[in-house]
Amino acid sequence: MEAVHDNDLVVIYGATGSGKTTQVPQFLFEAGYGSSSETPGMIGVTQPRRVAAVSMSKRVGDELGDHGKKVAYQIRFEGTVGSNTAIKFMTDGVLLREVAQDILLKKYSPS
Repeated sequence: MEAVHDNDLVVIYGATGSGKTTQVPQFLFEAGYGSSSETPGMIGVTQPRRVAAVSMSKRVGDELGDHGKKVAYQIRFEGTVGSNTAIKFMTDGVLLREVAQDILLKKYSPS
């Protein structure tokens, strides 16, 4: 969490099954990222495939329990993102389209 707070960019590298996709977004959410008050903006998580974005969104939502409604996904032509979304799972292509429209990605939480 210190590395995320102190740096503009953090690359997380780890073995398959280490929690990069499921645990790190939850740690960020619990630390206040993605909230409307402390650090406004969403936590963005990319996945290479549409099925992975949808299934990881559901899994993290289930793991967050009461806060599960704050987890959403966006894939081509389909999504569940709303005004209360804190964690957004998306395909790489969705992120690339968003960068083309807003190079600063202002709707995402800054570190």
